[in-house]
Amino acid sequence: MEVEFDESAWPIVVARWKRSPVDADVTPVLRKVDGWLARGRFGLLIDSRGAEALSPEQRTRIVDHMKANAALTKERLVQAVVLDSLVQRTLFYGVSLLSPLPFPNKVFADPEAARRWLESELGLRSELGRGA
Repeated sequence: MEVEFDESAWPIVVARWKRSPVDADVTPVLRKVDGWLARGRFGLLIDSRGAEALSPEQRTRIVDHMKANAALTKERLVQAVVLDSLVQRTLFYGVSLLSPLPFPNKVFADPEAARRWLESELGLRSELGRGA
């Protein structure tokens, strides 16, 4: 699994999914999430533009990890997902309505809009001098 991580603007972390081969192990990504959860409240911007879809097995591992950590993610995680396709964004939104996640999450077409939302949710916008 090819993912680039940028933690330089903590508490906002950007995960840029480059590609997701069907047989790739998601364990290293889940370990990163565990590390961020241990640090405190943070915003995760998942930029999936141009990435391949996750396999059913990968999705299952991620969902199992989210369920196992639901109490901690509810307290510490805010997630923004950037997707290319309007269809993918609509599906993400629909699934979120039917099966709400325990943490704030929202889907976007634009990474800058996603970052601004994360800043707002984390109470960072005024601290960063960007206004309300």
